[in-house]
Amino acid sequence: MIVVSQWWIRQAAAMLPFRGSLLALALVGCATTPQTPAAAPLTPPPAPPPSAQAPPAPPPRGVPPAPERCRVFGDRKPGVAPECAEPAAARSKLLAALTTADASARDQSLVTLEACAGLPGGVVRALRAELAPPECGDVLVEPLLAAPPTGLRADVRDALTGLSLAARAHRLVRTPPQLAPPHDKERVQEFVKTTLFEWITDQAHAVHAIGVKGAALSGYGKGVVAVEAGLADLRFVDVARGAPIPDEMAKDQELSEAYYGSLDEALEPRKTRGRDAALVGLGALSSVGVLEDPRVNRARSLLSKLYAGRRIDALDDLLLPPLPPSSPKTVEQRLAHELPTFYAEILLSELDPRDPENLRPLLDRGLPPFARTRLEQGPKASAGLFARGLFELGRRYWLAKAFQETTTVAKKDKLLAALGQVLSKGPDNAAAMMLRGPTLPKLDVAPLDKLAAQPFATYDAARILEVAHPANAGADFWRDVAKRYERAAKQLEAAKLPQAKDATAAAKAATDTANALSSEAAADATQSAAGK
Repeated sequence: MIVVSQWWIRQAAAMLPFRGSLLALALVGCATTPQTPAAAPLTPPPAPPPSAQAPPAPPPRGVPPAPERCRVFGDRKPGVAPECAEPAAARSKLLAALTTADASARDQSLVTLEACAGLPGGVVRALRAELAPPECGDVLVEPLLAAPPTGLRADVRDALTGLSLAARAHRLVRTPPQLAPPHDKERVQEFVKTTLFEWITDQAHAVHAIGVKGAALSGYGKGVVAVEAGLADLRFVDVARGAPIPDEMAKDQELSEAYYGSLDEALEPRKTRGRDAALVGLGALSSVGVLEDPRVNRARSLLSKLYAGRRIDALDDLLLPPLPPSSPKTVEQRLAHELPTFYAEILLSELDPRDPENLRPLLDRGLPPFARTRLEQGPKASAGLFARGLFELGRRYWLAKAFQETTTVAKKDKLLAALGQVLSKGPDNAAAMMLRGPTLPKLDVAPLDKLAAQPFATYDAARILEVAHPANAGADFWRDVAKRYERAAKQLEAAKLPQAKDATAAAKAATDTANALSSEAAADATQSAAGK
């Protein structure tokens, strides 16, 4: 069957014009140089210019049609137009629609609000696409882009275009053709050569075409496309590993292991391409201040699965006191809790984040640029919440600059300031972490060690050392980590905190690693002595 793999590679290579990453190109169709992940600035982007971009072209070949359940979103017609010419009235109507429990009724309410003069044109349609199933976005967006409303903002237009392209990318690389048994060598070769290869080529070309269009967008629109295109590229890994192999190979463990080993090696450039696109998307979303978002969650989850040694979610386990509960009262505060961060930037920019009652619900979804700008002028009563928002951005996207700003702002929160100080010396961003690993110069956690009486500080120091451990970390290093976790477990248990069990389990895992390394070193020493 290795012959089959080599045949596949030769056939694909002959059909593709590109020479870089040849094996992966052959396995999954065309590809180009991946986008270079860039650090996302914490300072807000400049105001977008007037939009003059043409609507996206029809989907490229290979994009499956939207599923039947998407049709209802395109078929809905507005009801009686509400009284919403003034922004305040429009925001009140929007809140009522967004808090409707039934998804169908909510979308119908939003349809009616599309004509509200008190809301910027296109925003409600974008929100509908945002709240619909991710594969349905183009069904909602394309009719509006074909006849855009007067005065459509450039950032809203890019968001609409991005949601449309992202929906198409979401539908790609989902259901490859299947070969029914028997899987003899001849049938597998014919299937791979014709049906599967054609499908793979179409899917790869479509992912590439969508990614190129998305790269021409800015801000949020660019981010959502890059994330979905990256995830589509990464799905090729499962598709390739799930492709049929001849029965005689499947029954031979040595042959099948050799095949899948070479296949994984050949897929590495495709994984890299998908990873880099997803990281570009995450960088764009971080610049918008997004914290809670389904796309971000899916991208981080898949990247952590495929790159387990460099988990982008590794800092999620750090312990911090819970945020004060969010208790929004006004319409604007409740909208801050409900709206995705990109839309809060557009609709709530007059909300003063220096009031903790306003900032706290915003942090349920993110830290929009308008809030950062005002808080950087002097957070006053919101300093603690602002520091926490900066830290969460840093934790979500591995942003060293966000950690640096956390330390500056968190003057009264010693734990948060210490964490920011330690982590600001790590990778600049998620891309740097994924490329070079979660390194920490000199493994310096001294600011946290100064707070050793605090159980969260003790635990977090151990966790950071575990995450940033050098490749050659020996038994002594892991024994130190284990002791730190043991101290944290005792402190957490004394404080009657549930994380004590996690610290105990982490201490055992570190001890097991230390013991395994000691045994390995002893065996090597014995073997070396015997050789002499």
